[in-house]
Amino acid sequence: MKILLLAISFIFSIHLTAQIENKHFKVGDIAPNIFGVDQNGKEINSTKILKNNKILIVFYRGNWCPHCKKHLNSLQEHLNEFTKKGVYIMVITPETVERTKETAEKFQINFSIIHDVDNKIMKAYKVAFEVNKENVPNYYGFVSNQVAKYNVENNNVLPVPATYLIDTNGKILYEQYDPDYKNRSDFSEILKSL
Repeated sequence: MKILLLAISFIFSIHLTAQIENKHFKVGDIAPNIFGVDQNGKEINSTKILKNNKILIVFYRGNWCPHCKKHLNSLQEHLNEFTKKGVYIMVITPETVERTKETAEKFQINFSIIHDVDNKIMKAYKVAFEVNKENVPNYYGFVSNQVAKYNVENNNVLPVPATYLIDTNGKILYEQYDPDYKNRSDFSEILKSL
């Protein structure tokens, strides 16, 4: 029985991986610039930030996602350690501006959460995918319902929950990209590499 469950899980993960574009950025690639406004109205320009800091970028589906909430809590717990090591943290999400504020308040977040206008940042980083039955074969009804509630109207796009660490020269030092939404970056491991 255990082997059967593992086989089904493996087949599901292959199917999921095959459905979401997998040509993402890798370590050593030059990261696209990020321009946006965070939940506090602060203008974010990655080029300016990189003059003095490295940047940790986390792509986040929404505060409706239990795995995302756990990941953001972990990020907040490690915030001081990242700050001491000269790392600026930004989270990118298709959630509306109102939802980014709600997320920040709910989880007492002290880093930038950026609403990705027209999915430009997610597309630039090659993590955007359309929520449809092919890309989200399991839980499609639930996920599409949550996307309709949390994203801007008529935006049925989510990011693969990827993480990138960018050096001051604009190169990617660390990448975690996995179409399986349950697999997330380990912030303790990233800190050890700094």
